[in-house]
Amino acid sequence: MISRSAALILLFALICLPGCARAEEAHAVPAEAGTEAAAHLRVSSPLAGPLSRGLAIVAFQTENLKIVPIYGEAALKVTPRIGHLHVTVDEGPWHWLHASAEPIVIQGLPVGPHRILLELADANHKILDAQTVSFEIPAPR
Repeated sequence: MISRSAALILLFALICLPGCARAEEAHAVPAEAGTEAAAHLRVSSPLAGPLSRGLAIVAFQTENLKIVPIYGEAALKVTPRIGHLHVTVDEGPWHWLHASAEPIVIQGLPVGPHRILLELADANHKILDAQTVSFEIPAPR
């Protein structure tokens, strides 16, 4: 298992030195087609305590994919597989990228029911798995 800093250095070399085959060979660990297990996403429901204050904190875990803020074709060749999350709130017309292993924190949602769609994506934004979490922001007491 390589450290996070080693992975970032490796990906920097892959992205910034695409014409230098020797640099890629020295740093990259090529992924062989079909050898990695499927990536999966597990999402926890937000805790009631923060929800009562209008704060949704959504924890998640990934299997067979590490969340990092690196994108593009070269990153697809790295193993272990890397990617990020697409986050959509209440079936909105847009989403944002979440590229860290930290929980997703959403503040300022109105009172009532809400849904958050989390899509696990590879470095080229191909969706590998998805989970939806539903919850309700309670009315203030």
